[in-house]
Amino acid sequence: MLRAIIIDDQVESLHAVAAQVKENCPNVEVVAQCDGALEGLKAIRTLNPDLVLLDIEMPGMTGLEMIEQIPDFRFGLIFITAYNEFAVRAFKLSAMDYLLKPIEPEELIRAVGKVEQKNARDKTLEQFQMMVSLLNSNRGRNGNGRDNQRYKITLPIEEKIMFVPMEQILWIEAAQNYCIFHFADGTNQLISRNIGTYDNSLEPNGFMRVHRSHIVNLYHVKEYLRQDGGSLKLVNGKLLEISRNKRDAVLDRLKDL
Repeated sequence: MLRAIIIDDQVESLHAVAAQVKENCPNVEVVAQCDGALEGLKAIRTLNPDLVLLDIEMPGMTGLEMIEQIPDFRFGLIFITAYNEFAVRAFKLSAMDYLLKPIEPEELIRAVGKVEQKNARDKTLEQFQMMVSLLNSNRGRNGNGRDNQRYKITLPIEEKIMFVPMEQILWIEAAQNYCIFHFADGTNQLISRNIGTYDNSLEPNGFMRVHRSHIVNLYHVKEYLRQDGGSLKLVNGKLLEISRNKRDAVLDRLKDL
């Protein structure tokens, strides 16, 4: 069962969407109906929903502006509006779908179905990642650390999951609500999760968050450069800045490898 919040400044539209959800989506429970962005923000932070159906054009704060205040949201997001020109920006904010008023029941069912599939996939993936992280952490305590580089990390990509050997990852770059994995073969992959998702699971395996914008595989560091506050040169020539408060810790980790 998905717990949903509906946000729309027009009360008639708010109730109409709620009625359509109740009639057409039996696996969705509407836990709150909010007639403005501020009320919607409070409800999201209090109720932690699985799904938010959000009107875009609202006075005071638009739906797009509201979502930008929740950079690490994990719920499924469906935008609802009468204006089609907002579509591109909506999808850049990780919307699962974009429905035009008046909403067609079939379109609503399809959009909610996409959220249900993502929810089930994410839960399975999170459980798998926890097991992988635990296994790798135990190996790190019982063995040689470097052996952990043989293990794989799971990366969710649209309708599939990649299993990537850790030694193939050079560094991970923050990209707002997303992150970019950079690989030893020169390719990269955009992942629809923020960089903080991978801090704890990768740290025991030779990786370190050396800056708010990147996590580095320390086994691929070629040089430590002292100038300009400190930076790391990777084996492919890439230079990555180190946060000032991380410099000593980075040097200690590099010496221990």
